[in-house]
Amino acid sequence: MYKNATYKKKFADLKEWVPFLVEAVKKDLRNEHLKKDVHFVKRFLSSKNIHKITTEELSEAYQKAIQEEEKGEELAEFITLRWLLKNSELYEFFERELNQIHPDFSSLEEINPSQAEALIEASVREFGAPHTYLFSVLNSVVFSRESFEDLKIQAERQQERKEEEARKEAQEWSVEQMQKEFHADISRLTDKYEKKLAGLQKKYIVDVENLKKQVAQLQRKLHHKDS
Repeated sequence: MYKNATYKKKFADLKEWVPFLVEAVKKDLRNEHLKKDVHFVKRFLSSKNIHKITTEELSEAYQKAIQEEEKGEELAEFITLRWLLKNSELYEFFERELNQIHPDFSSLEEINPSQAEALIEASVREFGAPHTYLFSVLNSVVFSRESFEDLKIQAERQQERKEEEARKEAQEWSVEQMQKEFHADISRLTDKYEKKLAGLQKKYIVDVENLKKQVAQLQRKLHHKDS
């Protein structure tokens, strides 16, 4: 399905996954591409602060450039190679498994369904469905269309579960953070009013002592008058 596909074709099919790829190689893009490609920055990121740009904004820019620019194929290849380098364990896994299917696996036209199913299952178990799917597309693994469609569904479902778990964790953290801030505010207010009460109590004691002294002085004066 992807054996002779261009990188443009692959990135078009992986449109929803481009942010995933860009996030993984963002540092490489900033250090190796954005610093050199003035034309790209002017055309696709002219209104953005490069140092504060989000993954979504960067992904949108690269996706447009890949499909519209003459150098689009080169850009897609750059992102692909950098992503594959960061996932060398996946490459080694597939190389080992494909060697067992055929010593010259580069000559394979299509892996038969049962072998493909076993390979995909093993890879998903070890690396997850999203990474397995992306690697298979980007590295032109010769799965059948049906195998790719099944793997794509697995990847999407697994990614959805992961994102849902991340949202729940964020919500739980948010609630926990709110509770911490609430307790911290209560503690500050309690401390503040305890100090204020302590100050009032001290003033009260001083005032009472002064009043006692005044009463004692008046009593002495009265006593002298009576004498």
